[in-house]
Amino acid sequence: MGANGEAAARVFRAQPGEVVSQVAWSPDGRWLTYIRRADRRNEVVAEARLPGGSEARRIFDGPNLQGFCWLTSGHLVLNLWEAPDEPTSNLWEIDVDSNRMQPLDRPRRLTNWAGFSVGSMSASADGRRLAIAKRLDQSDVFAGELAENDSKLIHPRRLTADERIDWPGSWSADSRWLLFESERTGRMGIFRQRVDSSNAEPVVVNGENNWSPAFSPDGKWLLYLVSQPSETRLMRVPVAGGAADLILSSNGPPAFIRARRTSATAGATHATTAGNPAFRCAARPDAPCVLSEEAGSELVFSSFEPAPGAKRTEIFRMATENASDLFWDLSGDGRQLAYGSKSDYSRIRIRDLAKQTVREISIPQWPELRSVGWSTDGKSLFVADWRPQGSSLLNVTLDGRATLLYKGAEPVELLRASPDGRYLAFGQVVSGVNVWLIEGVPH
Repeated sequence: MGANGEAAARVFRAQPGEVVSQVAWSPDGRWLTYIRRADRRNEVVAEARLPGGSEARRIFDGPNLQGFCWLTSGHLVLNLWEAPDEPTSNLWEIDVDSNRMQPLDRPRRLTNWAGFSVGSMSASADGRRLAIAKRLDQSDVFAGELAENDSKLIHPRRLTADERIDWPGSWSADSRWLLFESERTGRMGIFRQRVDSSNAEPVVVNGENNWSPAFSPDGKWLLYLVSQPSETRLMRVPVAGGAADLILSSNGPPAFIRARRTSATAGATHATTAGNPAFRCAARPDAPCVLSEEAGSELVFSSFEPAPGAKRTEIFRMATENASDLFWDLSGDGRQLAYGSKSDYSRIRIRDLAKQTVREISIPQWPELRSVGWSTDGKSLFVADWRPQGSSLLNVTLDGRATLLYKGAEPVELLRASPDGRYLAFGQVVSGVNVWLIEGVPH
């Protein structure tokens, strides 16, 4: 179009399910370049077209592509993730034939960074200086004191002080210690920390990724997930220390891994916690634990005893278009299961596991629910809502009365009340962006 918007002409129309972004002219002003993303086909492409609806020329494609920046008419800088499920960015350069708009060679690595992702980029007119936005997304564990029948959260504070991914797991029976998962050693490990301390102690740290720590109903065992590329193992280790035993195996990676991959295709850079397989254990010694697993287009819930060679006993199953959208929690007495879906909006359902009856709690003023956790006494729920304006942490009674406890700028998930009902722990994403200048970029 003209400078005043006149004579607008469509260059091309994206197909259903495609997203076009980062539209920019090539430095010589001849080509329109952009990124076209088709998540269902796992396709991310940097393309160029001449005005007038010409055929697209493919400059570069790959699921790791996050952005690009022109230095000169024949030279591009690419922003690539290290892997589709690893949101760490590095810069690569590629030479382009500016007449045919085709790559002349394979990309060459320029940087070898770790621990953050690159956002937008901008080059100086001579292409020798590059400004980049470096974004660091992590999650931290917070805890606050509950008051007035769980309708107030007093003095919420950040417990984990590192700049890595941390999510809360389970409280000790005396409510003095909190288990949590963290990748502060490079792989996910399990740590514990007193609620009145800033020092974390390793519990399960080895060469594997260990997730979702929880105590067995009798309090004698620590249960956790171990991730493999195509398998998840549920393990247990004595609370007093000792060798680990395999309880059962499940197909597919655990919740955290799968959610990170989903976020990568959507352009997000932090990991979340929804997904399957997942498990919860009640606080009553004679109660079993509950496991959720995907089975085709269904999500299956089963009970199991936390012992080696455990057998699953199916409780119920539900049809779902995307099992990773579902979030759930088991009540402390093991009798009820609360669940919701990110695609179902405003509703939490509570299933009585003995009677197999379901009732619904509607919270229409909070349409973007994404996490749920039971109160210690089982009389209410803690629920988190997320919108672009920020997150809201709520206490919701079983008749649907919602009270706001906490507001955050980023998503809040994994809501864990302590056994004595005094504390509420939760995980919150924390983001930071800074602009850096790179001098002497090669041509």
